[in-house]
Amino acid sequence: MVSTTFENLNKDKKQNITKALLNEFSHHPLSGSKVSRIVAESGIARGAFYKYFDDLNDAYMYVYGQAMTGIHSDFKREPGISYSPEKYRDELKSFVDQASNSEYFDLIKMHITTNEALIEHNKISKDEDIMFKAHLDAKTWAIAVLTHETIKLILLHPESKKELLDRFYQAVCDLSIKEKE
Repeated sequence: MVSTTFENLNKDKKQNITKALLNEFSHHPLSGSKVSRIVAESGIARGAFYKYFDDLNDAYMYVYGQAMTGIHSDFKREPGISYSPEKYRDELKSFVDQASNSEYFDLIKMHITTNEALIEHNKISKDEDIMFKAHLDAKTWAIAVLTHETIKLILLHPESKKELLDRFYQAVCDLSIKEKE
């Protein structure tokens, strides 16, 4: 958990540290990340790093959370509202476009290719990770899994974006038809 000491830093210092974290975790897998590079780039003491974060996982979760908050800022899902296949596809496309054009692109690619399997799931809030929401109905869970996999495939193979979005759309349509039967 990010400390209140970090949260209360002046804006410039906090941005400088966040930039160093983003650089580190965008170019090195979590397992190969080094506090020494982060403190050197940000100009803070090693002890200060541990005053702000419990460990590298904690720092990673902070910067990844910043990325998801920044990219997801336009998404407002209303509880109880059923989405159409078109809405799912459009939101997925919007997320991929925003991620691809953001400063967080390399971090997200590193996350989906390497770090996702390394993070400690007990450090992720259940409200932040849809896969832990056991109360999801089967259709919503299936669409969440398809969405995640489609994002991963598009970010890794941007030249196939249209085909992958079309396939995602067809799968969501098929799930919607099966639900009505």
